[in-house]
Amino acid sequence: MHLNEKFLASPKLLERICASRSVLKVDYLIVGQGLAGSLLSWQLLSRGKRVLVVDRDEEGTSSKVAAGLVTPIAGSRFNIPDGMERNLNFAKKFYWDLEESSGLTLFHHVRIARLFQNEKEVATWQKRIAESPERYKEFYEKLTIDSSQFHLPHGGFEMCQSGWLDLPAFLEQMRQILLERAAYAIGVVRPADIVTHENSVQWKNVEAGTIVFCQGWEGCQNEYFDWLPWNPARGDVLDIKMKNPSNESRIVNRGGWILPRGENVFRAGSTYDHDFANASPTETGKEEVLEKIARITGEEPEVISHRSAIRPSIRRSQIIMGRHPKHRSIAFFNGLGSKGVLNGPWHAHCLADHLLSNKPIPESADLQSNFV
Repeated sequence: MHLNEKFLASPKLLERICASRSVLKVDYLIVGQGLAGSLLSWQLLSRGKRVLVVDRDEEGTSSKVAAGLVTPIAGSRFNIPDGMERNLNFAKKFYWDLEESSGLTLFHHVRIARLFQNEKEVATWQKRIAESPERYKEFYEKLTIDSSQFHLPHGGFEMCQSGWLDLPAFLEQMRQILLERAAYAIGVVRPADIVTHENSVQWKNVEAGTIVFCQGWEGCQNEYFDWLPWNPARGDVLDIKMKNPSNESRIVNRGGWILPRGENVFRAGSTYDHDFANASPTETGKEEVLEKIARITGEEPEVISHRSAIRPSIRRSQIIMGRHPKHRSIAFFNGLGSKGVLNGPWHAHCLADHLLSNKPIPESADLQSNFV
C-alpha cells in the first residue's frame, strides 16, 4: 500500500500503519515528545532525515509541568557553568527562529530579581564577582525592588539574560510541526517489543536505523538504560493569585521563585523530593512551596492549581546522551532537568552530529565515557 502524506499526518498513525500491514521505514524512531525528544527531532528533521516520534500524549510530564526557567547564574553558589554562554546563545537563536517561523511568542525575556537568603549567600556572591568581574558583568545589574512587597533583609542582584520558555506552547508547536511532516504518533514503546538487528531496529510495523529513547524519568525503568545512576526527583509547582506584587514583571527568587503570568497570577515553585511514591501532588509539597513563597513576600496567596511531575535527574543532574554500549542501533538522550531549556538545544545539536557523522559527544554528557 502506498503511504501518502495525508494518510500519515495523524496522531493515529500507528493504528493506520498496523491496519494496512505496511512497514514504515524511518531513519530515527524517537520515543517521547518532551523537551529532549522535541529538540532532537527538530535537529534531525532539519538535516533531511526521516523521523517518527512516538509519544504517550500524557498530561503531568516534567516537560509540561516545568516552569522552563533560564538562569545564567546557577543556584546558591552563583556559578556560571562552563559553556553557559555558548549554550545560551544557541538556545536563544533556536527559540527566536521557531517564533519567527510560527508567529508565536514562546520565549519570554524576563529578568530575575535574585534575593539573597542569608549572609552566606552574600559572601559567596561578593567572592564570585570579585574573582571574575569580566565574566559576570553582563549577567547582573544592581537590584532595585519595592521592599514593602518583598523580603530582602540581605539585598540581592538583578540577573540579566534570563527568562522562561512557555513549555506547553513550545511542545504543542513542535507536535504540529511533526504532524505536518508525518512524523508524530501516539503510542507506547516498550523495550521488550523492540527487535534489534545489526544496523536497525524493528518495533511493530516501524523499521528504524536508530531508536532514541527520550523518555524522561521513565528511562530508569528501561532495561537498556536502567543501569545508569538515576536520581529522579518529584517537583511541585503552584499557580497562585496575589494582589501586592501586581506591578512586578520580573521573576523573583529567594530559595523558591514566583513567575508573573499576568492579571495578578503567578506560577511558584518548586520542590525536590527524591523519596516519592508516585508523581501525584502531595499536601506536603504544596505546603513546602507556600513556605518558599512566604520567604519572598508576606502576602498569603490564593492557590489556583497544584501540579507535580518527576524530573529525570541522573547522577549530578547531568545531561547524558549517546549510543548504547552493546546495541549501536539504540541511543539515549535524557537528564535535561531544570536547566534543559538553556542547555538542551545545543546538546540536541551535538547528539544529531554524533548520530549522523559520529562526531564526538561533549565529554560531560557522553554516555560512553562517563558510565562504560
